[in-house]
Amino acid sequence: MSDLKNEFAYSWSRSGAFYHCPRQFYWQHYGSWLGWEDEAPKEARLAYRLKHIKSLAMLIGEIFHDVIGKELRERPERPCGVPLEKLQNLAEQQLQDQLVASREKRWRSNPKYNANLFEDYYGGGLTAREAREGLDALHKCLDGFAAIGFGKRAFGVARSKLRIVDPQNFDQKRALIDGLVVYAPPDLLVEGKDGVSLHIVDWKTGRKREASLPQLAVYGLVVSEQHQVPIDKLTAHLVYVGQGVCEDYPHLAAGIEEAKRNIGTFVHDVQDRLTDVALNLAGDIDQFPMTKDLWKCRSCKFRELCGRTVEPALAPDEDLD
Repeated sequence: MSDLKNEFAYSWSRSGAFYHCPRQFYWQHYGSWLGWEDEAPKEARLAYRLKHIKSLAMLIGEIFHDVIGKELRERPERPCGVPLEKLQNLAEQQLQDQLVASREKRWRSNPKYNANLFEDYYGGGLTAREAREGLDALHKCLDGFAAIGFGKRAFGVARSKLRIVDPQNFDQKRALIDGLVVYAPPDLLVEGKDGVSLHIVDWKTGRKREASLPQLAVYGLVVSEQHQVPIDKLTAHLVYVGQGVCEDYPHLAAGIEEAKRNIGTFVHDVQDRLTDVALNLAGDIDQFPMTKDLWKCRSCKFRELCGRTVEPALAPDEDLD
């Protein structure tokens, strides 16, 4: 474990977390580092456990991506139909297993692979009604996936046309942009009909939100660097599977300048607080102050560490990383 390095990197979600609350960002990326080791300080071990907390909405998204990604990686080379029934059964079983794991607190021995639901940990516990609604939402997302164009296409083209599927290794998740490691893993990267253009697909299981062109441009920067494809040959697609909506963004180049500006601002603002930039060490927690907006603490998984548990908890519907 001593050879592990906490690498400084940028992602859109990391940037969002930092400006949402610097202290939350600290616990996620610095205070929890090496917290999986038995000899780690008590605070680091608690931070590591808390960083794996997720709400039911997050768990649904995680399971959806897991079953879709696994099935696409293992599907036959020849085009085929969407195995909806199989996906539904796998997802339902995984959800039930994780709900039990959270309720029985199995995360005490392995927080990385056993769900620790925000509703169980900070709330009064997930109700039977909420569990049923969660299962219904998961089924709706899978139904939407099977009905929408890119869902059908993911199975309806030759397997070789899928360049990246829910990347499992670090090399597929990141690229070096101007000397900085940038993370932006697409859920699916598929060849266009011309064999040159590429389509970046991001499955969304939550409610529809206003898209950010600079955020999508970050995907474009990483994919362009990884596959040596010009940015104007890339199109991003946000697929809201629960609503059956697909939004297409063919002009990623228009967001590149602002994306790079955001990256530069993040690098400056975070590294200015580090005690050792070269080693990416944050030795002074006070350089990462708590937010003054106490309403944000209601949905923060680190609220226990910060002593901000007076206000009633509110399970988040998305993760700020």
